[in-house]
Amino acid sequence: MKRLFRIGSGLFIYSLIPILSWIVLSYTLGDSRISNVYSLTYAMQFVWMILKSFFASSANIRKHKEQQSNATWNGIFWGTIFSAIIFAIPLIFVDNYISFFGQDEELYRIYVIYAIVQLFIQTMFSFIIEKLFFEDKDKIANIHLFAFNILNFVVVVVLTLLIENTLLAFIITLAILFIYVLALYIWQFEKFKIDFSFFKNFKYESASIVSSIFMMLIYLFGFQNVFSTGEEYLIALNLVTLCTDAQWDCLGAISTVAKVDISKNRYNYRQELKNSYFFTLIVIASSFVMTFALIFLFNASLPLVLIYMAFQVFDFLTTPISDILAVFTQLEYSPVLNTIISLSTKAVRVLLSVVIMSPFCTDIGQVVEAVLLLGALMIIRFTKYKVSEGKLLVKTSENDLENLPNGEEGD
Repeated sequence: MKRLFRIGSGLFIYSLIPILSWIVLSYTLGDSRISNVYSLTYAMQFVWMILKSFFASSANIRKHKEQQSNATWNGIFWGTIFSAIIFAIPLIFVDNYISFFGQDEELYRIYVIYAIVQLFIQTMFSFIIEKLFFEDKDKIANIHLFAFNILNFVVVVVLTLLIENTLLAFIITLAILFIYVLALYIWQFEKFKIDFSFFKNFKYESASIVSSIFMMLIYLFGFQNVFSTGEEYLIALNLVTLCTDAQWDCLGAISTVAKVDISKNRYNYRQELKNSYFFTLIVIASSFVMTFALIFLFNASLPLVLIYMAFQVFDFLTTPISDILAVFTQLEYSPVLNTIISLSTKAVRVLLSVVIMSPFCTDIGQVVEAVLLLGALMIIRFTKYKVSEGKLLVKTSENDLENLPNGEEGD
């Protein structure tokens, strides 16, 4: 439980500070529309998730499962190069990106540029943090998560108050963050051999990568639909996104703990499932606290906010069991099957998010996906797995349940 809270709190801070930054900047710069940049660039957050999954999480899993000591830094090396190329694309076509959502290019240009460059730096930062998590250096990782994000928040707010030129304030902030991350790279550097073996990492995070690709598409086209329905819906959605996104990142601790412990063969399924649900209830409570603390500042419609929150809460409650079973299936049973399930359920979500012309299109798709995913994973759970001495195991024969140690019954 301590590790879950320790990792979750670090991820929460990592996500919360950018949210607070946009809220505060909308007031210090005197334009409430600036906070909409968070939702405007929301789809781009899944780009760094894809990159982190492929070049960091999967590389570290491979290092431990295959005893490939070269995997981690080879992944970081190629991840940094690919991240620079990929994030450069929306920067080059930034006006097209903004106009895609039907928003004012002149108003949002420098803010979107700042947000995208910041995501690139955060991606680099996440490579090192993931390395520390897999080395069981949770406390050190959290210190840097806290320091990096506090630095990000304080510097940008103070500079925008002191410097009239907002663009200059953003450039200085990004330069300071980049130097911090570069220092981490130097500190954690280990000699490695440059090769193309990072392609072998894919099998360990194929489902997560596919999922993140679909999530990016969902919020690109789904938010395009929502943004066209009117300002009342945009404000309510932006508020709920701001007040639940940090919590979603916080819940990433569940799959992080599962990946680390399963790859090291020390995962206790029953205990961690119980811990994960207790953790999730705290996360849900924090979402409501944030929402009702900010609803009047945003002048958002309470009925619309509650509708958007109801969708989120439903998905929150299905996440612990789905995440744990998905990680176990990926690492111990069949990465192909888990990827197919992830791809299929996400495809349904994309379809609904794009086809349904409603301000709730992305949320309807989210709930349908959660139900389908949970259903598929639970079928696998009760047909292919057993629980022995608290551990989740793959059944090896039809009579496996009759031969559990100490006479324990499977469930």
